[in-house]
Amino acid sequence: MELWSAFMHFISTMFALLSAQFGLSEAASVITLTLIIRFALMPISLSSAVRMQKNKEAINRIRPELVELKNQHKDNPAQLATLTMALYRQHGITFVDRLSLINMSAQAVLGLGVFQALKKMIFSSKFLWITNLAKPDFLLTALVGILMLLGMALMPGTTFETSHIVMLCIPVVISMIAVAALPSALGIYWATSSVFTVFQTVLLRCLVSRRSDLNYK
Repeated sequence: MELWSAFMHFISTMFALLSAQFGLSEAASVITLTLIIRFALMPISLSSAVRMQKNKEAINRIRPELVELKNQHKDNPAQLATLTMALYRQHGITFVDRLSLINMSAQAVLGLGVFQALKKMIFSSKFLWITNLAKPDFLLTALVGILMLLGMALMPGTTFETSHIVMLCIPVVISMIAVAALPSALGIYWATSSVFTVFQTVLLRCLVSRRSDLNYK
């Protein structure tokens, strides 16, 4: 608990430093702090996203073999699971590895830390159309939903089948419900993080496209 309290204090101090020493407004400080953290995590998160994309591509390549295994061992689930995992290992497919765990842990710790630190602060200023950062804002909530949906829709391999669209919308709706009840300062944090996710997703698509072009050549 002491370590977590020290971490929360560090985030609050960083926010105060941006506001007091650099003369940034409350909203600009939230945006800047969020971007600093996301850029710091970008090497890990982008590498993890690239590895996940490689796994998806590998699974698509061996899909005929997976279907054949399923047909051959449909009456023996244990054998099917064993052979499927063996096939995954043969093609270097891993769903949970050290990089993924580090990425998820770092995202969770830093994201929760910033969220809780901002939640305890008192805001009183305005930003753009938002009259008070201490109160929720409908347009900001809608913007968060749009940005989240855009970030997920841009992921390589995303399809627009009905089932896939529903799966995309569920976390967006849940997040919008949460943002609608929070101060706008936290909504700005959420929106900024979503903008960065869109940027990183576009970068991921470029990397995937470039790798595909090199493989084709």
